[in-house]
Amino acid sequence: MQSFACHGRRGGAKAAFALVLSAWLLAGCQSQNINQAGLERQDYRLRHPIMVSEEAETLDIPIGMRGGHLSPEIKDAIYDYALGYRDTGIGSVTVQVPSGSGNDIAAAAASRAIRAAVLEAGVEPELVRVAPYRSNASRAAPVRLSYLKVKAVTPKCGVWPDDVTATTDNREYYNFGCASQHNLAAMVANPADLLQPRQMSPANATRRAKVLQDYASGSETKSGITLISSDLGD
Repeated sequence: MQSFACHGRRGGAKAAFALVLSAWLLAGCQSQNINQAGLERQDYRLRHPIMVSEEAETLDIPIGMRGGHLSPEIKDAIYDYALGYRDTGIGSVTVQVPSGSGNDIAAAAASRAIRAAVLEAGVEPELVRVAPYRSNASRAAPVRLSYLKVKAVTPKCGVWPDDVTATTDNREYYNFGCASQHNLAAMVANPADLLQPRQMSPANATRRAKVLQDYASGSETKSGITLISSDLGD
């Protein structure tokens, strides 16, 4: 009887240990899930991510009822618009001509001058297309230039789902970091850099040959450029 009781106690101890071990493992899994769920609450980059999307960049050009003459100011606006397309545009530039408006004849004539202005800005002819768009307005309708542009955008700021005056936990409020993310997205010169880094530029073959030559002859390989300290620091 004593040996049986001892064996029973050992079996119960093993079962209790296995139960405690299982509970500990489950608790570890649960804490990991909590940390993953709470990561967004502590990282403003996850709450307010910068997303890269394609959006239409348009320019409406007012056209009068008579003729398709373009003023110097309008030509300058078209030129700047075309430069923006060359820098960040994808696809083609579309010259959209109104159809059914009160100035459709004048708009058709102006569209040729607008297309010529786009070409003068350096856009290739095969990248400029002309297409009509329906306008039921009885008054004058504009000729519209459009192209797709890669933009970095962020969710709208100013969302306050929680009461920031009644919090007891040490965490960031929801809107924290939204403005800085919005400003960063607006300052990015090439939003495609947010998707992947650019390829390295080719090496300077002339400089590389000079360094190898100096190294082989035992001379110093530094460039000889002297850095001047500024008032930003030494």
